[in-house]
Amino acid sequence: MNREFWQKLLRIELSLASIYILTYALLLLILSWVMLAVEPKNFRDYFDALWWSVVTATTVGYGDIVPHTIIGKIIAILIIIGGVIAVAAFTALMTSILVERTIAAKKDYEMLDELDHHLVICGFKSPRQEVLEGFKRHYGTNIVIVYPELVPELKKLLEEHHLKWAQGEYNDEAVLKEAHIERADKVMILNDHDEYSDAKVLETVILIRSLNPNVYIIAEIVDPKYENYLIKSKCNEIIMSEEYNRFLLSKSITEPGMSKVVRNLLKTQNFRIVTDHPFVGRSYKEAFEESLQQGEILLGVIKNYISEAKLKHIVLSKLRFGGDASKYKTMLAKLKKGELEMEVAINPEDDFIIPEFAAIIIMERKHG
Repeated sequence: MNREFWQKLLRIELSLASIYILTYALLLLILSWVMLAVEPKNFRDYFDALWWSVVTATTVGYGDIVPHTIIGKIIAILIIIGGVIAVAAFTALMTSILVERTIAAKKDYEMLDELDHHLVICGFKSPRQEVLEGFKRHYGTNIVIVYPELVPELKKLLEEHHLKWAQGEYNDEAVLKEAHIERADKVMILNDHDEYSDAKVLETVILIRSLNPNVYIIAEIVDPKYENYLIKSKCNEIIMSEEYNRFLLSKSITEPGMSKVVRNLLKTQNFRIVTDHPFVGRSYKEAFEESLQQGEILLGVIKNYISEAKLKHIVLSKLRFGGDASKYKTMLAKLKKGELEMEVAINPEDDFIIPEFAAIIIMERKHG
C-alpha cells in the first residue's frame, strides 16, 4: 500500500473522530439541561449538572452527585457509554494527527525514490552556508543526508535547502539502500570523531563499494593508519582532518600567517580542477603561459584523474573499433587493484609533460 492510501485513510479517521467528538460534546450540553429538569433537587444549577456530566463521561465518578430517578440513571448510562467511545475517538484523533505529521515530514524530507546520480552525505555536521552552496551548484537539491534522527539543526537545513533525508546509521546496509546508494554519483562519509569512528568509516566504505562499484567515495578519518585500508577498499579520496590541523599549527609557528593563506585558499571560489583541456602531451611551461593569456593561473597537475567506469568505457570502445587497448587494460587492472593512485604535482618543472588522463588545477584571476 502506498503513502497516498495511508494519508487518505488517516484523513477519514480524523474526520470521523472529529465529528463524533463534536456531536458528543453537544449531546453532553443538552443532557446536562435534561438532568437539571429531571432532578432539580439534585442539582443546584446548570453548572452542577454539567460538572456531573463531564465527571460521568470521563468515568472518573467522584460520587459527590448521584442520579436518583430512573430517567437520570438511563441518561448516566448513555453518557458513560458515549464517553468511553469519545475517549477512544479522541485518542485515535491525536494519534492520527501525529502519524499524519510524521508522514508529511517524510514526504517533505525524503522523496527518495526520485534520487539518481545524486550526492549522499553520510553523517551530519552543520556545514557553513558556502559549503552547502558549493554542493548545490553541482547537485541542486539532488542531495540526501543520512543521519539517525531529525535533530532541529538538520530539520532546519532540510527545510531551507530542500534536501532529502534517510534515517539511520550510515554503516547500515538497509539505510544505504533507502538512500539509493546504488544510483549515487558521489558519497561523502563524515567522521563522528569518537573511539570507533574510523573503523565505522572503513566498514561503510567496504559496504558502499559492494553496493555500487562505480560511485566516487570521499571519506574523512582521524587516524592515518586507516589510510592504507581505505585505499585497498577502493576509497577514491581520503581526508585526514587531524593531519591538516597539525600541519596548520606547525606552519603557523614556523611561517606566521600560513594558516590565513590556507584558509583563504579554501574559502575562495575562483580555483577549480579541469579535466577537459587542450594540454595533454604539452609541457607545463607552455600550458602555464597559455593559461596566463586567458586570465588564469595554472597551479599544478593531477595525474591519473580518471574513474574505473570511464576507463572501462575507453577499453570497450577501443576493442569495438579495433584499436589498441593494451595500455588501457593495464591501467584498468592497476586501478581495480588500487595501484593506480592520483598524483598531485604542484608547480612542476617547466619541461614536465602533461600526460593523458591528467587534470589541471586552475585559479582564475579576480578582476576589479
